[in-house]
Amino acid sequence: MMRKILFIVIFFYLISSHAQKYPQFYVRHNNDTIQCEIINFSNKKVNLIANGIKMSLTPKLIKSFSSYTPSGFRNFTILKNDKKNFYEEIIIGKLSFYKVHTGNQYAGILPVMVKNDKIVYLNVLNPRERIAELISDCPTLLKEWNDTEKYKTSDREEIVNIYNKDCK
Repeated sequence: MMRKILFIVIFFYLISSHAQKYPQFYVRHNNDTIQCEIINFSNKKVNLIANGIKMSLTPKLIKSFSSYTPSGFRNFTILKNDKKNFYEEIIIGKLSFYKVHTGNQYAGILPVMVKNDKIVYLNVLNPRERIAELISDCPTLLKEWNDTEKYKTSDREEIVNIYNKDCK
């Protein structure tokens, strides 16, 4: 009998822990924060349910949305010089790194760096020149980037972290 009760308790614990909801919300341009359930999203809109109402919201209507999933916290925002797209924040600093989820199976997720409010898309054949221009005010890192094979173009996040840590 105790085994059956123990089995039932463990079973319901596993179901309830798996079914936990993680906080999700969006922020209006007036900074009102609304809790919601995000259904899906792209760079142009987010589909969600808030207060029992299903909605599709664009960057014109909200400035950001966030969710915490089992894989971690994800924040999507508009940028000062582009209020038509949502950008996933990856690294924020003097040099920032974002990803744009296009919702297009061919374009996929586009890497973007931002410095001094200038948006630089890195979805080109060889983004080395674009990244070099962004880090040109950091001679040591620029030299390593240009003159050695220490960094590959796929090391974008590492470059941004080093730039923000070591370059003034």
